[in-house]
Amino acid sequence: MSALSDFFTQLGQDAQLMEDYKQNPEAVMRAHGLTDVEINAVMTGDIEKLKVLNGDQNYQTFVLVNHGNN
Repeated sequence: MSALSDFFTQLGQDAQLMEDYKQNPEAVMRAHGLTDVEINAVMTGDIEKLKVLNGDQNYQTFVLVNHGNN
């Protein structure tokens, strides 16, 4: 599994990390060791680059809708 994939797995499991990410995504990604290339791909939403960086050619895109329910 790639560092990028590991980071997003952790992001989905750690509520505080997600809150920190919402406040400053670039700083949180940098603090977790993501490279400039990985950060740029995430920040620009470059799906093709994310597929390559993730190392998974069977990559699927999902849309997550958050209604802010607690």
